Amino acid sequence: MKKQANNDRHRARLIPALAGLLVWANFVPERTELASAQTTEPNWTYTGNLNNARNDPTATLLPNGKVLVVGGSTSGGFLNSAELYDPTTGRWSAAGHLQTPRVSHTATLLLNGKVLVAGGITNTAPPDFGVTNTAELYDPVTEIWSPTGNLNTYRFWFTATLLANGKVLVVGGANNPSVLDSAELYDPATRTWTLTGKPNAVRYGQTATLLKSGKVLIVGGSDDGDLASTLASAELYDPATGTWSSTGSLGTSRILHTATLLRDGKVLVAGGYNWPPTSLRSAELYDPANGTWSVTGSPIAARDDETATLLPNGNVLVAGGEDWNRGLLPGPCLPNCNPLALNSAELYEPNAGTWNSSANLNSARSRHTATLLQNGKALVAGGFSNTNGTLNSAELYDSGARSYVNPIDGAQFFVRQQYLDFLGREPDESGWNFWMNEITSCGPDQQCIDVKRINVSAAYFLSIEFQQTGYLVYRMYKTAYGNLPDAPVPLKFNEFLPDTQLIGRGVVVNQTGWETVLENNKQAFIAEFVQRPRSIASYPVSLAPTQFVVALFANAGVTPSDTDRAAAINEFGSAMTTSDAAARARALRRVAENSALQQQEFNRAFVLMQYFGYLRRNPNDAPEPTVDFQGYNFWLNKLNGFNGDFAQAEMVKAFITSAEYRKRFGP
Repeated sequence: MKKQANNDRHRARLIPALAGLLVWANFVPERTELASAQTTEPNWTYTGNLNNARNDPTATLLPNGKVLVVGGSTSGGFLNSAELYDPTTGRWSAAGHLQTPRVSHTATLLLNGKVLVAGGITNTAPPDFGVTNTAELYDPVTEIWSPTGNLNTYRFWFTATLLANGKVLVVGGANNPSVLDSAELYDPATRTWTLTGKPNAVRYGQTATLLKSGKVLIVGGSDDGDLASTLASAELYDPATGTWSSTGSLGTSRILHTATLLRDGKVLVAGGYNWPPTSLRSAELYDPANGTWSVTGSPIAARDDETATLLPNGNVLVAGGEDWNRGLLPGPCLPNCNPLALNSAELYEPNAGTWNSSANLNSARSRHTATLLQNGKALVAGGFSNTNGTLNSAELYDSGARSYVNPIDGAQFFVRQQYLDFLGREPDESGWNFWMNEITSCGPDQQCIDVKRINVSAAYFLSIEFQQTGYLVYRMYKTAYGNLPDAPVPLKFNEFLPDTQLIGRGVVVNQTGWETVLENNKQAFIAEFVQRPRSIASYPVSLAPTQFVVALFANAGVTPSDTDRAAAINEFGSAMTTSDAAARARALRRVAENSALQQQEFNRAFVLMQYFGYLRRNPNDAPEPTVDFQGYNFWLNKLNGFNGDFAQAEMVKAFITSAEYRKRFGP
């Protein structure tokens, strides 16, 4: 969403809310009064200890808000274990065992909610080790690990990036003794890997950043197995063509650095290491608009192997790492000495281009993980320290800028969460500023704030962006399959979420080129949708075009006009069957975008999205008191009774003040 002079593009439809709260017997929201905002200092606090000390593991934030930490090394060798951190309890629990122990691997959250773990260094016959090309999937629903297709090339210390089309791009790495210049794509639909365009440089230990354009920026690394040379070059991968292009060079070559996509679309590259062993105290910005690099403010400390986390307020938290310049003794560190692990942290402020000190970690650590939690805090876990070796401790960073009993009560946190829950992305700068102002313009007037929060939240469902992504997915399922058996809705949350992410990937309404990105996403998604096994089973390709179209309108529950019916059938031309997948896709889209269907399903979809967006579950899932659709039907009847006026029905208000929603983020 992008601000215009009249603000209409952000506002979508904002209807004043009434006071009071209507509830039904089995859905009783608990209205917790907003805590007074307080200004506190940034701080780190220990949270539960990992079950295993881990050096260089991976960490992945799951859709349910938990964090999956996988593999790594310890004093006893490489680990095949995984564990889950639950922010609501601050505890870790076992998450099964990998089939292969590994370190220097990658972990990628797929659009279907599973986690792909690939490659790395593994034990072969202790004390020897080797590089693996194996990959496996973790299913958070079943908590089971299963093998998936093998990489074409054995590799470790490479990058893995989830693309807008749902595939995963892996780049470079090493496989002892070679450094690689190859790239591969993993397709979750087929569980196979295929080679894609060849990068311009051999490199490992680089960073990879998915840009807002959908392209992938690869930066730095090394082309030497002994780290005796570091790279300043950068290149772009274009998923649309599978090709690579150079895109300027860093001012300073580096490896073991961080790369962070900022809200304005630029990329901050900070810290790192170059040869001879020197930790860097410099940072640079990449501007995708013109493909150029520029120097930005210098960090306070020289460091490499640190972590960088984009915070909800747009600042970047850099924490820990190591400093080769000092080692364990005063003075410069000579080759082959041990660098000093750091406990310091600092913040980069993009608007000013400056760095400021923040609170120190309780434990010095490098090669740790850092994950931004749904509650706005940052979790760091594991790593290595000079005094304690491999660590099993974990800490939470709280920015302290505005502290609430429950962070969802803060305007900043609340607005960001609407972007994440309904649009599946971080806020764009202008949209963020607009919606923040909607709430903060109330000043201390709590009644005004309550009304604004309701209107702001509802605006995300009503926005062009959601209507063209999430609501289209809803109508696609309705058109293709009708409602689920014995249910008043056409799809489940685990179907809705990945498909909406596919259509919405890279889309920011009113950003330059957004219409093209959206249209390309739609075409790619619908083309894949009609070729899924469920679709083929439901609609054999031997069907006549008329049979196919009649079935679609029947599932949709719409009586088409003669013109609409003919237009869908005519997508097949003179063909006697529906074997043409492209024609099936066009016909399905015509019905799904039928105006009568959009009007008919609007309120039903609005209610369902209250469960999907706020509660992240199906209407008939626990903790629903009756584990059925009584709550859904109650709110649908309320919304219909008020002619779709969500404010008078007090539907949005009930969900955002419910105990279930609030407990996602705090007490």
